[in-house]
Amino acid sequence: MIAYIIAFLIFIGELYIIVYGAEYIWCIAHNQIPFVASAKRLRRAVVRTINKYYPNATSIVDIGAGYGGLARYIARNCNATVVALENMPFTITVSRIANWFARTHIQIIKCDAFEYLKSSPRFDIGVAYLGPNTNYRLAEYTKQFDMIITLDVPIDELKPTHIIDVGHGSTRYGRYKYPHKLFVYDLRK
Repeated sequence: MIAYIIAFLIFIGELYIIVYGAEYIWCIAHNQIPFVASAKRLRRAVVRTINKYYPNATSIVDIGAGYGGLARYIARNCNATVVALENMPFTITVSRIANWFARTHIQIIKCDAFEYLKSSPRFDIGVAYLGPNTNYRLAEYTKQFDMIITLDVPIDELKPTHIIDVGHGSTRYGRYKYPHKLFVYDLRK
């Protein structure tokens, strides 16, 4: 019996690798950023930043949420409604399963985040862990938020109100490394 359980777990692990690899290749082929998990250090820094600069935020959207770890962490540590936007089918399925096990109350929506933001309700804060080939698009949606927080990569078209050095670590996009930083754009001013 134990051998069957071990064989099943190995099968699930191999299936995960195959499907994740297929999504990764699809992202590369469609010039999208493949899923990158947010480090605990980044999650903590995002929550500290929200609680420091906008403690009364009631609605937060995680744009490109991946497996939803950042969205769940925000939901557990901020008193706000959290919406997670993701467009990759396998990634969103994992996110929904993880959310169910974590018992957090986030709304997970499978969609193209930028299409969703065109007609969505306004959010207090938008959080995005996207790459340099995508972040620039956030500049078009400044009227949708009171604050935008980007992880590691700035929005070139906007001047951040605060840049928070998170410390050790970086994210690699192509040939370039981006040190862990938060770029905060307070749009209320």
